Amino acid sequence: MQALTLTKSFARLTLTATLVAGCSGSSDPGGDGGATGSGGLPTASGSTSGGAGSGDGSTTGGTGGTSVGTGGASGGTGGAGSSVGTTAGTGGGGAAGTGGGGAGDSTGTGGTANPGSELGTGAMEGSGRSSERYETGLVSRDGRPYVLITNGWGPGFDSHTVSWEGTSFTVESMSGSAGSMGQPASYPTVFCGRYSVREVPDCGLPAPSASITSLRTGWRWAKNGNEGQYNAAYDIWMGNGTQLQGYLMVWLRDPTRFQPAGQPNAAHQGVTVANVPGTWNIWNGMVNGLPIVNWVRAEGNDSYEIEFDVMDFVRDAQTRGLSVPGNQVNAVAVGFEIWEGPITNLKSVDFYVDVN
Repeated sequence: MQALTLTKSFARLTLTATLVAGCSGSSDPGGDGGATGSGGLPTASGSTSGGAGSGDGSTTGGTGGTSVGTGGASGGTGGAGSSVGTTAGTGGGGAAGTGGGGAGDSTGTGGTANPGSELGTGAMEGSGRSSERYETGLVSRDGRPYVLITNGWGPGFDSHTVSWEGTSFTVESMSGSAGSMGQPASYPTVFCGRYSVREVPDCGLPAPSASITSLRTGWRWAKNGNEGQYNAAYDIWMGNGTQLQGYLMVWLRDPTRFQPAGQPNAAHQGVTVANVPGTWNIWNGMVNGLPIVNWVRAEGNDSYEIEFDVMDFVRDAQTRGLSVPGNQVNAVAVGFEIWEGPITNLKSVDFYVDVN
């Protein structure tokens, strides 16, 4: 696919988008909802992120997995042939081990190789670099189209520079602060499906849930020394193919001072999801009248890589009586909600969606 890059003004996005967002709460005093362009929580402490010019809130979730690890002997039990720890990794850390498959992230832990992994193998097309607050890039991975949005939507946004190649993108720099209701300053995102802008990549989504045999996805990211107030989150939009009706979110990173939308569900803390690595704390609630369910890795237990079937989370929510309306999966997105800068070289390394 020949990838293109399109730049849009905020006004055009307002007219053509349903709106990107990550629905997140804040430990800071917040309001009970945002204005147009931001989501809103029904609780006094809630705050949300909006996207580029629409009133729908989205969500932020975080998925499990394990830390980026070092392949090889000096990374503990890292498996040969992979430069990072996999979702099954349990080995000890170590400073940038070089045994086995190459140098790993010094912040990660070693891990056994995942022979079924699709991460790190994709052919990326479509590259660009922008400091525009709102820019849309049409990209592809293995010939399948995706869309990237820089999305510096928050009221506290100051500036950023984002570069990308295929579904890999880097927040080279970002400055800004949380809004008065705890809104993130930005939410750079790459997605498959009908999400928050006019572009709908022909990636297999939206699709009726009943027709999906599997909806495999994987994401690898690297914090590159960034320890601040940002998450790393899957944002899964449920609906009828055109209308957004609810959110499932999976957080791979939970920052210290900001939280998911809704409230922690006391009955579902430290839970596991069938066929998905890791343990999760579930938060659920409402955003702008739409239900949201978040699976969140424990604070300080960042997960840098994961692969799973989205339908396992759909089924998990149903089993717990927390399902959201919508008979289709509208979109699957990943990105970073950033509440505070500076951020330097925060990277989404690889992302894919396979609809079967």
